[in-house]
Amino acid sequence: MNHSRKLLKRAIAITTAASFVTVGGNTALAAGSYREAETAAYDNFVAGTASLWNDYLENYQKALTGSKAVIDLKLEDTGKLLLGSAAGGMDLSWLNNVSLDTSVSIQKGLEAVKMAVLLNDSRLCDLNAYVDLENLMEYMQVPDISGGYLQISMQNLDNGLSANSLKESMNLLSDLSILLPDKDTVSSLLGRYGHLIIDNMEDGLSAQENVSEEGVSEDCTMYEGQIKAANAMEMVRQIAETARDDKEIKSLFDSAAEAGISKEEQYKEFQDALDELLSEVETADESADNSTAIYSKIWVNGEDKVVGREFGTVEGTEENPIFVWKAPSAGSSSGLLIGLASDGSTVALTGSGTTENGLLTGDYTLTVDGTDSLAVHVEKLETKPEKAGYYNGKFTLTIPTNGSEDEEANMLSSFAAEINLTSDSTAGTSRMDLSLTISGISLATLSIRGGYTAEVEVPDLDTVTPVYSVEDEDDLTEYLKTVNWDSLAANAVAAGVPEDLVSQFKLTLESAVENMLNPQPADTETAETMEEVA
Repeated sequence: MNHSRKLLKRAIAITTAASFVTVGGNTALAAGSYREAETAAYDNFVAGTASLWNDYLENYQKALTGSKAVIDLKLEDTGKLLLGSAAGGMDLSWLNNVSLDTSVSIQKGLEAVKMAVLLNDSRLCDLNAYVDLENLMEYMQVPDISGGYLQISMQNLDNGLSANSLKESMNLLSDLSILLPDKDTVSSLLGRYGHLIIDNMEDGLSAQENVSEEGVSEDCTMYEGQIKAANAMEMVRQIAETARDDKEIKSLFDSAAEAGISKEEQYKEFQDALDELLSEVETADESADNSTAIYSKIWVNGEDKVVGREFGTVEGTEENPIFVWKAPSAGSSSGLLIGLASDGSTVALTGSGTTENGLLTGDYTLTVDGTDSLAVHVEKLETKPEKAGYYNGKFTLTIPTNGSEDEEANMLSSFAAEINLTSDSTAGTSRMDLSLTISGISLATLSIRGGYTAEVEVPDLDTVTPVYSVEDEDDLTEYLKTVNWDSLAANAVAAGVPEDLVSQFKLTLESAVENMLNPQPADTETAETMEEVA
């Protein structure tokens, strides 16, 4: 019995995952039953996914050659006052924004990072980092304080990974495409295992039903599919047997082993795990009955478009939904329900909106265990962007008071987060601006911009000089002797930092370096006092 329950949970997890990935307005062409509707919708999903995967592979290679990210934090006047008060009344009127402008390339086993730190849009300092992914060695330079390179052996870092595991991870970082299958393989694998799930479902009832959410409704045909307990065991068996000898899965393991990302025996370990699962299935088959264990519903409108899904378990005659998605539309109006339930807890997103010229505007609420937790206003969001991933639109997030008189709840409700998405698929650029406001007054804005750039040049790491190992105390001492804060201080003054503040900061840094180079012996009297206390 325990084996049956354990395997039934796995079957539920597999089917739930399949329900998640197929959410959306897929087409179910002229279906007459659940299996026909689900097969048509799933095949449509697989075809779309294969196309998106091809775009992803292309973009991934471009990102390896050169990718750029700019992170900028801008403080508004009210934000400066609040931050200054938290810092003991410091005057921060000179502080407008701080930025990190970073370019990254990963080519031929080397990762190169060039970063510019800007203050008030003025360059403060640069940072150059080069990682030899083959030898697990990093070289770091901050030209504005020293011309030397700090050498860091990544094998000696306390990261919980063995040297071999770390090297495998670095090889994977060097070229993840080694593990990424092509679109035909993705299409084949998705089709093969998705159909195994659908083929083990039995057609249940079908009925004409009205799908209605937030005042928006559509007349649909509901098709129900069921998986009996015995069928769930058979589904797990078929998936395990097929995966065990799947040549396309084996090719993924082989590619990883050839690239040094994994060990050859890992494929055998994968097969052994499936053999163990098959043994459990054999034992569980004896106790599996013919009662319905899992149900799945799909709603198809008059245009053969899927506008709703529900998936759950059955105990006796009672259905327990695990996942619900419904998105009816009427003209330019649309409703939405996305719900999840697990172990007595529920999470739901509900709301409605209107779409004009492909742009959605609406209001939605995130509810946790029946309590409204987050209000989301959507403004002119592209529902079908020209290219996947390149969205334009605005979200405003607020916390509802729910009629509470609690002072803390009311204070939180005065805050809002505004998220603006701006993308250009032709230029390959995207931007997100996250602004925090209180009672409509802006405090600060965090902007993240990304895109592609030219390959970052990497010097010959065998000839860069001078190099100082962080693991060699003498080397570190020599490096500290080369440190000079004059350029950094001058850049800070040029960026608008008050000279007295810069002078204090520079003096602190110089004192810290001096103490590291010439540590002072502890005062004898103080040491004796500390011993007495101890």
